[in-house]
Amino acid sequence: MSKQEIELLQRALDRQVKARKQAEKILESKSKELYDTLHYLREDNNRLNGLLKEKTSELEGVFFNIPDPYLVINLEGLVVKMNQAAKVFLGFDIDKEDFYAAQLVHHEYLMETLQSFQVLQEVGILKNFKTKINIKSGVSRFVQVNANLIYDSTGTPIAAQGVLRDVTNEEEISTIFEEQRQALEDSQKRLEAVISNLQFGVLLEDEHRNIALTNHVFCDMFGIEATPEQMVGANCQNAAEESKTYFKDPEEFVARINNILKERRLVLADELKTVSGTTLQRDFIPIFNGTIYKGHLWVYTDVTIRKQYKDNLQAQKEKYSSIIANMNLGLVEVDNEDLVQLVNKSFCTLSGYTEKELYGKKLCELLHVSNPKIILEHQKKRLQGISDTYEVNVQVKGGQKKHWLISGAPRYNEKGQVIGSIGIHLDITDQYELSKQKEQLLRDLKSSNEGLQEYAHVVSHDLKSPLRSISALASWLEEDFADKLGPEGLSQLSLMQDKIASMDHLITGILRYSSIGSEKARFEICHTLELINNLKTTMYWPEQIDLSFKGVMPSIMADKIQLQQLFQNLLSNAIAHIDKSKGQIEIGYSDLGELHEFSVKDNGIGISKSYQEKIFEIFETLDTGKGSRGIGLSIVKKIVQLHGGSIWVKSEYGAGATFYFTIRKDAS
Repeated sequence: MSKQEIELLQRALDRQVKARKQAEKILESKSKELYDTLHYLREDNNRLNGLLKEKTSELEGVFFNIPDPYLVINLEGLVVKMNQAAKVFLGFDIDKEDFYAAQLVHHEYLMETLQSFQVLQEVGILKNFKTKINIKSGVSRFVQVNANLIYDSTGTPIAAQGVLRDVTNEEEISTIFEEQRQALEDSQKRLEAVISNLQFGVLLEDEHRNIALTNHVFCDMFGIEATPEQMVGANCQNAAEESKTYFKDPEEFVARINNILKERRLVLADELKTVSGTTLQRDFIPIFNGTIYKGHLWVYTDVTIRKQYKDNLQAQKEKYSSIIANMNLGLVEVDNEDLVQLVNKSFCTLSGYTEKELYGKKLCELLHVSNPKIILEHQKKRLQGISDTYEVNVQVKGGQKKHWLISGAPRYNEKGQVIGSIGIHLDITDQYELSKQKEQLLRDLKSSNEGLQEYAHVVSHDLKSPLRSISALASWLEEDFADKLGPEGLSQLSLMQDKIASMDHLITGILRYSSIGSEKARFEICHTLELINNLKTTMYWPEQIDLSFKGVMPSIMADKIQLQQLFQNLLSNAIAHIDKSKGQIEIGYSDLGELHEFSVKDNGIGISKSYQEKIFEIFETLDTGKGSRGIGLSIVKKIVQLHGGSIWVKSEYGAGATFYFTIRKDAS
């Protein structure tokens, strides 16, 4: 290598060394600047962390001391922080128990609230969200929630914080307001519907006489072709002039309307006559809001029929007033204080007082009633709207005592209020005296019947006593002197015993006949089939006589003892008159609606037509030699009549007989 090249290399090396040293100086200088900057940044970072902690502490202090409830929840919904206001409002305390925010949400709002929490997690903030919660006491409250997410140093959400504001009162007020608004709208719609369908014309005008509401009837009354909806907003300043030709007195119609509008006072029942002959009734109702006039309501009603009815009613009243004044029944109208308002001539005749003496006076002070409490009781009934009829003993003018039948009813005014009473008076003194005489006769008759009944028992005893003595004497004669009397004498004694027995049965029958009906019947359910079968086992029943039934024997209401006597007598009568070697008795039944019908049929000797009425009379009997005493069938007839029925027989002599009888189902 040449010297020149070495020198060049040496100079190049020197320049590199020099450049390196210069670079090292620059690097050292920059390192020092970087160190100083890093140190400064660390100090700033420490100051910022301190300031952040200070501000965070201050912010937490602010949240924990705000008057509204403040909560911090983790992402699972567990409440991890809460201020004192939240503890008081919710009733929960995380220092004492863990709880989740979802526990607070009302079940009806749960899904909506969970969705809003999802939005919070996605967006990071939730503003003015309203929901319903249940606090620990069980009370429901509405709250407005404002919340945001809390992030860690890496920007990852770790929790959410929010402030609750109790808006229950606002929500309730809002709900009430909405309900009232809806109710007002519904009421307005109903009112419009009602007005549209009313049977009278309605016109509502505001304070400027612009139409606010009308209906079809009003348009039809005045020949207006427009619909009620088209009429709204139209001005009625010239309406009277335009429609006056419909009325008989057009100028009076206009003048009256102008006067009514000027005075702005309530007007009712203005009567208008139209040229077509109809009668309209007009009402004017002013509308004020406090003292401020807001408009008025016109109401037009077609009262043509009502007016005609009223006129006819007045004519009828005049027509019948003279009839009422002169009818034989005493008419009195009194007010609620018992002061006479109206009387007719008949009442003046009944009472002995003139109309002038009665008018405005109290009847109780003029007429002396034997029991004044009766009048007071019926006056109370009139005030209650009750009508009735009653009887009183009264002393009229002059001192005569009368017995009146009074039919009273309340009097009403147009509003349906009781304003007094009206009474129709009938003098039934003669009937009353006759009734008293009848009652006395009935008492005497009852006493006489009781005496006769007692007499019948005494006579029965007195008659049977010698019969028993004669019977005993005849028995002794037969026992002691049978050998001396011989067959003919014994036959006479036997005949005597038969007559004695017949006489005893006759006396018993008479007593039984007289006893029927003397005591009140005791009605009960009687099973007729069972009763008849029991009779068959206790009474004399020949073996050659068969008993059968036609139809289903019913259970009926009757006096059991009398019903038993009835069947016993009919069966005994049938048995006594069967002359066949094989007897047949058939008992039948038919339901006749209100009546039970029974029949007793036999195959005996029958009854000729001339005897079919007589056999039911006492002591009447067929001359059959069967020992009949003529009382059994008369007893049967009496029992049937006491049960509201009747008895008859169908028979042909020699062909048996069928006895029919009925008993009323309501005989009891």
